[in-house]
Amino acid sequence: MAAARSQAPDTEADIEIRRVLDAEPAQSFSVIAGAGSGKTTSLVKALAHVAASRGKQLRSRTQQVACITYTEIAAGEIFREVGSNPLVHVSTIHSFLWKVIAPFQKDIGIWVNDYIENRIKELKDKVKASNKRNSASAQSNLEKRLRQLEGAKVIKKWTYGVGADYARGVIGHADVISMVPSLLKSKALLARVVANRFPFIFVDESQDTDPKVLAALLHVHQLNPERICLGLFGDPMQRIHFGSSGELPSAHGWKTIQKPENFRSSLKVLEVINHIRAGADGLHQVSGLPDGQKIAGEAFFFTLSSESNRNKNLQLIRQWLDRHSASGPWSSDPPEGAKILLIMHKLAARRLGFENLYHAFHQQGAGSIGDSFDEGSAWPLTALTDDILPLCAGSLRDVPAAAVRRSGTALSDDLLKRVPVARAIQESREALRELRSVVLGGGQGSIERALRIAYDARLVTLDPRLAAFLDPANDNGATLSESTKLVLESLMACDIRELDGYIAYINRSSPYSTQHGTKGAEFSRVIVVLDDNEERWPLYSYEKLLGLRPLSATDRANASAGKETVLERTRKLLYVCASRAIESLAIVLYSEMPVEAADLLVKSGYATANEVVTQDELHRNNLCTDSNQI
Repeated sequence: MAAARSQAPDTEADIEIRRVLDAEPAQSFSVIAGAGSGKTTSLVKALAHVAASRGKQLRSRTQQVACITYTEIAAGEIFREVGSNPLVHVSTIHSFLWKVIAPFQKDIGIWVNDYIENRIKELKDKVKASNKRNSASAQSNLEKRLRQLEGAKVIKKWTYGVGADYARGVIGHADVISMVPSLLKSKALLARVVANRFPFIFVDESQDTDPKVLAALLHVHQLNPERICLGLFGDPMQRIHFGSSGELPSAHGWKTIQKPENFRSSLKVLEVINHIRAGADGLHQVSGLPDGQKIAGEAFFFTLSSESNRNKNLQLIRQWLDRHSASGPWSSDPPEGAKILLIMHKLAARRLGFENLYHAFHQQGAGSIGDSFDEGSAWPLTALTDDILPLCAGSLRDVPAAAVRRSGTALSDDLLKRVPVARAIQESREALRELRSVVLGGGQGSIERALRIAYDARLVTLDPRLAAFLDPANDNGATLSESTKLVLESLMACDIRELDGYIAYINRSSPYSTQHGTKGAEFSRVIVVLDDNEERWPLYSYEKLLGLRPLSATDRANASAGKETVLERTRKLLYVCASRAIESLAIVLYSEMPVEAADLLVKSGYATANEVVTQDELHRNNLCTDSNQI
C-alpha cells in the first residue's frame, strides 16, 4: 500500500515533472490535472523522486521536501504513500504555516499584540457609537480584549490550537492564515529561512488554496528563485471555494504541465464532462485506462418543470433509472445507490431535515463559521456531536464511567477527592437520564436544554466560547463577536433531532451532497440536479449556461471587465459534479421551459448518449399514477 502510487506507470506529465525537478536549479511548475486524472499519484511520484534523487543533499543540509494539502486525512495518506520518508514533510496548510512560524516566538508576540490593540481601537470606537442596547456588549468585549492584551504581554511561549486564547498563549486557526503570510511578505529573513529549510514545496489542490497563502509562497520564491522550487498541483476548473486562488500562476520561467488522462469515468461520462469543459481551457481529457478496462457507461438527461413536486419527481427518476439503467440500483441509499448532487448545502439541509440548523450558521454576517458548518468542523457543534449524542446512545447502564470522564469533569480524579464516589456517580446518572430525555424528545430549543444540562452537570467540557455564551459570569477570557452571538442564539433555538440528518450528510451516508461535499470523491452512479428556481442563486445559473435565459447587465459588465462570470462559475460547478461519476451519470434539469430546455440540450450536444427524458416520458412509463403529483 505504501508504494502503490509511487510505483504506478508513468504518464507523460509524470515524466515532464521529473524533467523540471532534475534541472539545475529545479524549475518551478504548475500541474493542471483534470478530474479523475490521478493528480495525487503524480504528486506522490514527484515527492518520492525528489527524496530519492536529492536525498543525500537534503540530509546534509537538514532540509525537507514540503507537501501542503487540504486535510489531515489527505496528509496522512500521502505520507504513507511515500513510505513515511522523514525527508518529506506532509501537512495541512495551517500546520505547515505554524511549523514555519513557531521558532519565531518574538514575532508572534508582536503580531498578537498589534492584532489585539487594533481590535481594542475598533471596540472603543464601537462603544462610543453604540446605542444603549449594544453598548453593554461592546464594553464587555472591550474589557475582555484589554485583559487579553495584559495576558499576552507576559507570554513567553506561544502554542497553536483550533481556537485562539491569547491570554494563555494560544494561536488559533484563523490567526495562522492571517499572521504567517503577512510576516513572510514583510520579513525577508523569514522568507529566506523558509526557502533554506524547504527547497521544494508542493501544494495540493492549489486552485483552492487561500490567496494570501499562495501569494506569500510566490513572494518567497521571488526573493529566492535559485533556492526554492514550487510545484502547484490543481485544476482551475475544479475550484470550489470563492476567495481561493483560482487560476494557477503563469509567471515567467514557470513550466505548465497538463495531465489530460482520466482514470475514473466511463466513456459516456467522459464525453459529457469534456463537452462541459469545452471552451473553458485547452484541456481535453482522454481515458487513461487500458483498453480492456474501459467501459462504455451511461448518460441520462431529464428536463422537468420547475413548478413540479421535486421530491416526488426525484423518486420517480430514480425508479425510472432502476428499470432502464444496466449499472445497478439508483433508488437505494449509499453506498449501494446513487449519489445525488445539489447546487448548495441548503437544498440538502431542506431534504434531510436540518434546515433550521443550516440557517443558524448561514445568517447574514456569519462568515467563516458557516464554512466550518458545511465542512463538519463547526466548534459550537463539537460537544453535541462528539460528546452529548454518544453519551445518549444505548441504554443508561451501557454508559461507562470512562465515557463521562472522557467528555467532562463530573467524575474527574480531582472531584472524586472531594466528593464520595457513589454520590458523584449517582448525580451523573441522574443528569444523564435528564439529558437523554431531552435528546429523545427533541423539539424547539432542545439544543440549548441539552447543552445546559450537560454543562451544569459537568458531563462535557465545552469550547471556551460556547461556555462563555451559556455562562457569561464564568470569565474564561473568550470574546464573542455580535455575529457569533447571533449564530449561537439561533442554534440554541434548534431541535436537537436535526443533528441526525446533519451528521448523515457530513459523513456522506445520505444520498445527498454538493460539489463542496464531494471534493475528490467518486461514485458509481451520480444524479446531478440543476435547478435555478428552487432558490435564486445569483452566482450560478444553469439556464443562462444553456442559453435559456439572457445574461444580465451585471453579467455582461463582469465579462467586459475580465471578472469571473456566472457562466464560468456554473460551468465549473457542473464539471465538478458530473465528473464524480464512474460508470453512469444522470443530469436532471428543472426549468420554467422544460420543452425548450430539452431541445437545447440535444442541439448543444449535451445529450449525446440518450434521448432527453421528460415528464411525459415518465408518465408514459407508468411510473406515476397521478400526473398532478408530478
